[in-house]
Amino acid sequence: MLTREQNDLVCRSGPGTPLGKLFRQYWLPLALESDVLDDRPLPVAALHEHFVLFRDEKKRLGLLDMFCVHRGADLSYGRLEAGGLRCLYHGWVYDVNGKCLEQPAEPPGKEFCDRVKQPSYPLQVRGGVVFAYLGEGKPPAFPELDALNAPDEHRFMVRSRERCNWLQGLEGDIDPYHLSFLHLALEGERKALNNSNGGRNYEFFRSGKARMEVERTDFGVRIYAMRDLNEESYIRLSNFVCPNLAIVAAGQENDGYMALWHVPIDDHHHFKYQLFYRASGPVDRAREEPLAEMRWDPHNPERLPNRNSDNRWLQDREQMKNGWYAGIGPSFGLHDNWATEAMGPLFDRSKEHLGHGDRAVVAARRTLLEAMADIDAAKSGGKPLPFRCESQETMRETITEIVVASMISPDKNRYRELFEERQQEARARLQKPA
Repeated sequence: MLTREQNDLVCRSGPGTPLGKLFRQYWLPLALESDVLDDRPLPVAALHEHFVLFRDEKKRLGLLDMFCVHRGADLSYGRLEAGGLRCLYHGWVYDVNGKCLEQPAEPPGKEFCDRVKQPSYPLQVRGGVVFAYLGEGKPPAFPELDALNAPDEHRFMVRSRERCNWLQGLEGDIDPYHLSFLHLALEGERKALNNSNGGRNYEFFRSGKARMEVERTDFGVRIYAMRDLNEESYIRLSNFVCPNLAIVAAGQENDGYMALWHVPIDDHHHFKYQLFYRASGPVDRAREEPLAEMRWDPHNPERLPNRNSDNRWLQDREQMKNGWYAGIGPSFGLHDNWATEAMGPLFDRSKEHLGHGDRAVVAARRTLLEAMADIDAAKSGGKPLPFRCESQETMRETITEIVVASMISPDKNRYRELFEERQQEARARLQKPA
């Protein structure tokens, strides 16, 4: 467990906090590209701060602080004209880099415009997602994950707004053993599942003996979770990628993964970006349907899923007898939403009693605490922060260390060899000529 002081460290992300400083060392997803309409600036909230995302008349994207540096008006109401975003209050115009282009009330010939800049932030767009670097200085190398650069039909994204602290969501995604209960389909529902979620896995989930190992890596934590049944084992390789990303298996076929980012809005709310990726071909869109109601729309921000905390997720006790174990329907995303929100907006981890199955969560917390303590040393040339690489070459090498797997092995002791095989495949892809 953590002390209350440590819990505050890993949960509170406002400006000037250790966690806030850590998040500002990385690229963070802040919006979907489709959110940004040509005629409408988009208000964006993250890390207790407010921004405006917009396209100028040349379709270039810009991210600025929301409140005008002149007199504090809200720029998300502004007009898109004159080469940028015009504040409605006094007509000042800013381009996508924050340069002030016009100040209509100032006398001609003055240079006040050149001395004013609206804070702006670097952007990268990958896979239909807008990533921003909110820190100071030169941004690190962008994490060029396969999922972000694959053809559009190989992935889909579901973004939800969660009414709880970001870490509650992240810890749910790197906890492999909750699959054996929370997401379990009982006999009456199992026949409807496809092979990647049903079949023999359930024998292991209900009867297998649990084992776990974790490794600290250059990107964060590698997680080996096994469930043994006789000499066989169900093996799941997952990853915590510092500071806020989980990369986990997307099924039994070992043909892609899920990448899940958790971005704080404030200490009691966060956005979850859930990217499903298939390497060999188009993703199965049927898997998108159970998650559809989780989708958050920035142009209709007050809409909640049909199942939510206000109606106790419409839990059905009859369904729990021979349908879904949790009685909350078929959506794994809603199962997770119940688990993370029902514990409260910011859980006090000093009250926990952790066991063997929580080793991944413990390792991730230690990684975060150590990274926060190492920020200043890393800036002055010391040991780099996990998954923060200055060169694209180093980043690409680091990404090959992130291996996912979900499979049944005839030899329960062969998980290390499995990892090495999968890593060699990743290295081979890295070495292929573009």
